[in-house]
Amino acid sequence: MSILSSRLLNNAAKAMVLGTLLVSGATYAKTVKVIAEEPGGGWYTYGTTFSKIISENTDGAYTVDLIPRGGGMTNPVAVNNHKADFGFATSNASAWAKDGLTDIYKGRKNENLRSMLNGLQEAYTMVAARKEWVEKTGNDTLEKIMAADDVVIATSPTGSQVPIIADFMFKALGSDLKKMRDSGKLIQIGGGQMSQMLRDKTIDVFIENVPANHPSVTEMTLTTDVVYIPFPTAVLNALSDVGLPTGVMKNGTYKGQTEDYINPVSASVFTTSKDVDDETVYRVTKALVEGQEAIKAAHAPLRVWNPEKTAMQSTLPLHPGAQKYYAERGWLK
Repeated sequence: MSILSSRLLNNAAKAMVLGTLLVSGATYAKTVKVIAEEPGGGWYTYGTTFSKIISENTDGAYTVDLIPRGGGMTNPVAVNNHKADFGFATSNASAWAKDGLTDIYKGRKNENLRSMLNGLQEAYTMVAARKEWVEKTGNDTLEKIMAADDVVIATSPTGSQVPIIADFMFKALGSDLKKMRDSGKLIQIGGGQMSQMLRDKTIDVFIENVPANHPSVTEMTLTTDVVYIPFPTAVLNALSDVGLPTGVMKNGTYKGQTEDYINPVSASVFTTSKDVDDETVYRVTKALVEGQEAIKAAHAPLRVWNPEKTAMQSTLPLHPGAQKYYAERGWLK
């Protein structure tokens, strides 16, 4: 075969492939970035399911790069600053980030944030102590725990919203996170480490903000007997003032919880940026809302999500792409 004949055949083959692509409408998938948290956390596990649903319900038009880091306080900034297209966050942290509130944002407003999915789940703030330690010391209130000389309280690392919530709690009772940490009464560690240290009796109390059935808290309460410490009215009022209204964690949500637990609550949300194009937000919103049955089947805490009722429940402006989808469904008032 001559060189000319070979080139003609190659060109014909290329034209055939191109024609097939044009006829089938095939396109390259667009990759979007979703920031969650470290593997093992609830948002990371939700993110793996969201990634699958987004790809399947857009017929492969979008694929997801799931970012295995972040947290309640850092994710809004990552989305605002275009490090991610979408991100899990909490309703209160999103509001704090937008308006530049709390020490972590220090007046830097994150005004690119936009609402997309709201009320995915309710997260409960809890203070729990080793039952053995409480019975031994008599420290059965938050005031007594903070005043104790021999206490070690654990909470999440900086980057999570939990230390911020703890700081509001401590301030309502005359102290703050820094003072508690400097006195040696408080340490900041990850959930897996917290569980082991509770079993080893190297921590006495933990402060968390998690939904029902959260894996790390479930492990802690199954492997160590704990007492759920009540919130003083002053603390409930202070947290309500900063976006964490008082709610109820139902009796039996976690092992050892024999009564309804009155506590500050927050909602998980899925946010985006004003700079993500309308078509992408529309299609991702549609994919997730219409894939909610599969999402809820995979994750029990998300069964409370009612997108019709929560579409407008946000202090963030609604992204036009999400607004278009909700309007089509007749959900906008």
